[in-house]
Amino acid sequence: MRPVKVHSRSGFRRIDRIRLSENVSRVLNLFALEKDFSGETAGDGHRLSVWPVSRPNPGRFFHNRILSRAIFLKHNLRPYEKRLFTSPGHVETKILIPIDANRLECGAQSFFIGERSYHQVVREVLQMNLDDADAITKRDFKLLDILRGIPSFDPFILSEALRLAGIDVDKRYFSASYNQVKVATEAVYSDFKPLIEAALGKSATQEQLGRFVDQVWNVTAATSANLFFDTLRIPQSEWHDIVFAWKALLFYRLETKKLDSRLPDLIGAMKHIQISNNINMCDRKELRRVEHHLVQGLFELQKRSASYAENAARTLVEAVSVEFDAVKFRETLRRLSGNMVALGTDVTVFDQAVSYYNHLFGQKGCYVDGAVYEMTLRGLDELVSLRFDP
Repeated sequence: MRPVKVHSRSGFRRIDRIRLSENVSRVLNLFALEKDFSGETAGDGHRLSVWPVSRPNPGRFFHNRILSRAIFLKHNLRPYEKRLFTSPGHVETKILIPIDANRLECGAQSFFIGERSYHQVVREVLQMNLDDADAITKRDFKLLDILRGIPSFDPFILSEALRLAGIDVDKRYFSASYNQVKVATEAVYSDFKPLIEAALGKSATQEQLGRFVDQVWNVTAATSANLFFDTLRIPQSEWHDIVFAWKALLFYRLETKKLDSRLPDLIGAMKHIQISNNINMCDRKELRRVEHHLVQGLFELQKRSASYAENAARTLVEAVSVEFDAVKFRETLRRLSGNMVALGTDVTVFDQAVSYYNHLFGQKGCYVDGAVYEMTLRGLDELVSLRFDP
């Protein structure tokens, strides 16, 4: 393994800066998530994993003890890193193994899922051997392949990928992921109001809206009574999954609104970047063409994601506001899942491309080698263009 190098403009970013990150689009911090599950503490005051080490737990993310304490990153490959792969993607999944899980400031070692030395590393470090693997080890390898293959660690995208692969994971890994959108009361109420009024059969007061939103938002796998879902005749077994999908939709709608201001920043950076001539670069006209194509692709992603989000919300409201039927309501949510995965992927790719460009070239008076700029630009353009492939 290699010592981790988390790049920043000033050199390297300390690994402990992701201490508070748990499950976002580019970071999956299993160490933080599993600590949250436990009330047990070690002698030094740190909480221990809730999962017994002595036997596998069917709800655990990974059964391998080291992987269950690892941090996973979606990483834009730099040119020198591509040689680590036989067939590199533009974005690959890096595994960070903290040297001291309770002191992330000590750093970590890292490797990529699928790199050339991947099987050797997992044999030596994780003590996993795919050539002689039992069912539990094969399941962990399958999960690693999923983490590499999905475009984002966004909780909804990740949970859908696991569900489709038939991998059961404790719902607590994802249950609190979208709780922050509850503070966006106006957005939440705009979606819930017609549903609540359909359930009540009359107009809803602000107090009733607040009470129902709290009831729905606090649904967990253990919830046994809920007036809202009881009124809509939705089986208890479906409450948790419906709420999770609903939170994801609201989250995506709020995220798409944030995209509006980010593209102008990238365009502004393109206008002011200072490019050094390099005999290995294309001519300036071709460079501008690639820039324009990238911006156009990002604009289309932004427009499509906003359309996805608004149409999904409208479809859900229409399912209950016109001749409400509980079965239709549930089926509408299920059909929306595919669109929400596409929506989350569009938002993630937009964020990856814009963030990476601005990270490298967004500084005022940025000077860059022409060949390096061209290679980076074409890589980002291809990453965005893949979202429009049939």
